[in-house]
Amino acid sequence: MDEAEIVSYLLNGTEIWSEMSAGPDVLDPEGQLLTGIGSLYTDGEWIWRGDLSYYVSHHHVALPDQFVTHIRNSNYSPPKVPENRLVAIATEDLGMSLG
Repeated sequence: MDEAEIVSYLLNGTEIWSEMSAGPDVLDPEGQLLTGIGSLYTDGEWIWRGDLSYYVSHHHVALPDQFVTHIRNSNYSPPKVPENRLVAIATEDLGMSLG
């Protein structure tokens, strides 16, 4: 299985939004406190939360087949996302106001 490579991809996405929030492991409430859970990352096509890599590596959470195929087709290396695409994701996909 290529779980470690997928986790690395998730950790190396381009950050859209950084948040210092913390919260419990929703799959193990007795588990560790997770930081930065509200942070958002992207590869220009997919968007994911900062704690997704934790859930994949610790709980072996399955990702959508299309996302896994996309990661594998990218050779487990997320592309550098241009600023204009990041702005479009923030404003159009996430509804953020940047003004």
